[in-house]
Formats: sequence, C-alpha cells, structure tokens
Amino acid sequence: MNTGFRTLWTISVSHDFHDGVCDALSFVVPPTTQEALKAMRAMARELNGQLHVLIEEDADGHAVVDSTGRTLVFGLLPGSTLFAQYTRDLALAKGERALFANEASVDAIGAAPRGVRIVAHRMSITPISTTRPLTLRAITEEGLPKASITLKDTDAAWQWDAGGLTGEVLITEEDQPGHVLAQQRLFIGQGLSDCWGLLQLKISADHVLHGHAFTLNLAAREDVLRYYVLVKPANQADLDSIKVLDQGAAAAGRTPIVFTPHLPPFGAGCLTPDLLDPDHTRQVVLFEADAPLARQARGPHGIALQRLGEVVIGDLPQPGAERSDAQFVVHLSKP
Repeated sequence: MNTGFRTLWTISVSHDFHDGVCDALSFVVPPTTQEALKAMRAMARELNGQLHVLIEEDADGHAVVDSTGRTLVFGLLPGSTLFAQYTRDLALAKGERALFANEASVDAIGAAPRGVRIVAHRMSITPISTTRPLTLRAITEEGLPKASITLKDTDAAWQWDAGGLTGEVLITEEDQPGHVLAQQRLFIGQGLSDCWGLLQLKISADHVLHGHAFTLNLAAREDVLRYYVLVKPANQADLDSIKVLDQGAAAAGRTPIVFTPHLPPFGAGCLTPDLLDPDHTRQVVLFEADAPLARQARGPHGIALQRLGEVVIGDLPQPGAERSDAQFVVHLSKP
C-alpha cells in the first residue's frame, strides 16, 4: 500500500515586538506527545520558526489513523533570554507558566492563557493556605477525584506520586467540606520544566480532512516613553524652545506620539532631579509621552529633539529588548 504524509497543522508564532510572524519561540515535543504522534502515524518537524505536524495518508488521501479528538501538548521555549523583557506580562501567579489552548474555538489559539505549574509525576505540592489541618484533593478537569490527603500541623507539603497521570490536574485546597480556600492548576509532564509556556491543541475532524494553520499571537510590553533633558539654558526663551516632537509619524503612517514637558518635581515612577543632577548645575525638563507605547524591534523613528527651532537630535533612542524601562537621559551643551 502506497502512503505519504500531509499537513495536519502548521503552527506559527506572531509577536508585536517583531511586527509579525517570527522565531521568538521554538517548540518542544515532550515524551508523551512523541508517543501520541507515533500512535497517530504522525510526525512533528520545526522549520523556520514554524511547527509542522504531518499525518500519514493512504493512496486515496485518507488518514491512516483517524486522530479526531486527540490532544497534543508542546512546550514553548524562548530563543532569547530577553524574551520576557519585551513581551507583555500575562499576569500569572508566581511560579505559573502560560498554557495556551484552542478551547473556545477549535480553530484558534485563545489569546488569554491559563496559569499552570509544570510538575513531574512525583511532586511536592505546597499549599497556598497556611490553615491546618488542611484537606487537599487532586481532581481532573472533569471533576473526577484522583487523590487526597489531610495535612497536619507538622506537614508543610503534600508529597504525591501521580503515577501514569498526565496533563492538567486541578488541586483544590479546603479546610472543611464546601469551603475552598485556594486552588492550584498543575500540568503533569516530563521534558517541559524549562519551558516558558505550553501549547495544548485538540484535533478536529476538519483538521484531519483539510489541515489547519494556527497562529499564537503575543503582545509586546508597553512603557511610557520619557526623555529627561539636562541643559544650561541661556535664558528662559532658550529653555522654552526645547521640544520633543514626533516627526516620523506621517512617513510611517501612524498616529503621532505626543510629548508633554514637565518641570520638577516629577510624578511617581520618574527619575528624580537629585539623581539626574546631584550638583544642581543644570535644569531638568522631562518630556513624557501622553500614552504607553508598545515596544518594537524597529522604531518608532523620527522622534526628534529641537532647540531654538533646530533639530539637535533627529532620532532619540528607543527601548529595545535589552532595556528594563523606557527612560532616557539627554545632555545638552550650550547652543
């Protein structure tokens, strides 16, 4: 019998910082997914930042194994140590990783991930609640009980061996029946501990018949752009003439960024004049963008510093991937 392979899924990552599809994340295929792919007569291959899942088909173009309803999990691994610096905070609890899935729509990856803790089959679960005695129950997403324990005053954590259980488990902590104090979502899986996040996708019948392209969309971190100009003005008119203007908006086809000047004292989150000019030999003017801006690998260009009607600096610096904030200090000499 003649067989071949065709595409089940093509999975891409799009990041606003890179202005579209990019290779900011690579894909990890854990052991359980490798086993599932083998049972499906399928394979996963990564090429140019995209993950291609291929299924085997017979001479008539039918899938050799109907994988409808199966769920596959992949790890997401940043290609740069600066990834978290330029990616919008997903507002997850401490210790949690992002779990993206196609739950709301089988054909789309949801924009809002759930937070999970990635654990091995043998795990130590430290309750959020400090109440003792405390009953902990491990249940599946469907509400099926898997295990439980009651911690005594001397117990700090639950040492649990989940055996062959894989996937997401909801840990519900209680102090009495019907009174839930806290919850933790655990994702049990090997080979995923170093991942930034997880991608869990369910296969539909249409995916098997026609293939499907998924895109994981990520937003860039937003900052308030601030320029602190230190200057010894010749007079008040000289000081008043200093401006920060967005001269590149028209050419780029974007809305101009508006900067408002501020004299000390500055607001919360700003650098202090004493830090900027300890000897108090200069005047400090803060030019602050009126709205937060999303970080971009390129641009925006054309943000200029003017003095006495002339451009002193045509392209003021921008916060790229490496900066922890979007605050810049500019020193001006005498005109």
